[in-house]
Amino acid sequence: MTKLVLNLSMLGPQPTGLGVYSERCAYSLAERFQLDLIAGHGSLPDAPVCVRAPDSVAIGSGKGAAIRRQLWMRRLRFSADTLVYSPTHHGLPMQDGQIITVHDLICLRFPAQHRPQYLFFRFGLPRLLRKCRAVFTVSETTRQDIAETYGFPEDRIFVVPNGVDRSLFLEQRGSAIERPYLLMVGARYPHKNIDEVLERHVHWADRYELRITSCSGDYRMSLERKVQALGLAGCVHFLDYVTREQLIGLYQRSAALLYPSKWEGFGIPPLEALACGVPVIASDIPVHREVLGEAGIFVRLGDDASWGEGLAQLDKPERILHVKEAAGHMLERWSWEHSAEALQASLLVVEPSLANRLKEHTSGAQKACA
Repeated sequence: MTKLVLNLSMLGPQPTGLGVYSERCAYSLAERFQLDLIAGHGSLPDAPVCVRAPDSVAIGSGKGAAIRRQLWMRRLRFSADTLVYSPTHHGLPMQDGQIITVHDLICLRFPAQHRPQYLFFRFGLPRLLRKCRAVFTVSETTRQDIAETYGFPEDRIFVVPNGVDRSLFLEQRGSAIERPYLLMVGARYPHKNIDEVLERHVHWADRYELRITSCSGDYRMSLERKVQALGLAGCVHFLDYVTREQLIGLYQRSAALLYPSKWEGFGIPPLEALACGVPVIASDIPVHREVLGEAGIFVRLGDDASWGEGLAQLDKPERILHVKEAAGHMLERWSWEHSAEALQASLLVVEPSLANRLKEHTSGAQKACA
């Protein structure tokens, strides 16, 4: 009987977006399957640990962590009757027949943003893919991107999407604020395209402030210079790391979320904003159309008139009502429960014998589908 091993070695104590997805997958799988863990240092489900990773290889453990992680993972190799599943692209270099999750190929489009990651996706990932029985990803857009970029067979790429927890992210208008604001979330890299929002300030600066979270380093310094040059210092505010509770409050009190990325693999903040009852103005790129559908207000990048039209939608109550109604349908589709079901179904297609690893509380319908 095939053994299932879940690779969480890359997780640190403060999960990033990849970490949140990985933890969700981990808890879902542990509820449904008998499995073992390659344990990292994030939150772990109740399951046997077969290997524990050192602190030094976790994401966020400092300079050189990626190299240390690759060297450490090269020591790991499991028997042929073991299926190793990694909810990130950090697969085991020496393990045949594994499954990895590729969330996006952003680094290939913007190589200067994160040079080590670009080098891995350009040269290391093709070698790792030759060790993979299947690849999981988070959207149909990225599924096509992986197939076209690497020539990996489409019928071996499965979509296991992100989700949003509607018990946490919910509509609850906060106390009144002196001036309404637009929000940007997770804006650490240039492809998030804050520059264009600043350049289109004529369409929003007379009515709104702009609050930008999780923006740091050289990119933030360049944006701060642009803010000064455009005379926007009084209405643009940069926020450092915010807790989940603070983030939810920021969503709930904002007039809209701006998400004008040049490219994304999925895009979780727009769903979080919709769950908080907030409209989303997003770039008109394929994955935003896929994830948001009619719940998004789309702008064409580089088109000043489109930006003006998009921001004007915030003043049209009937348009905002339509967006909120559409959001309800999209949020039902992008739930973590839906993601868990897609993960289980995909694993069973790749390795049908894992049906014997399903736990007793799994429903009869689920077992029948297996």
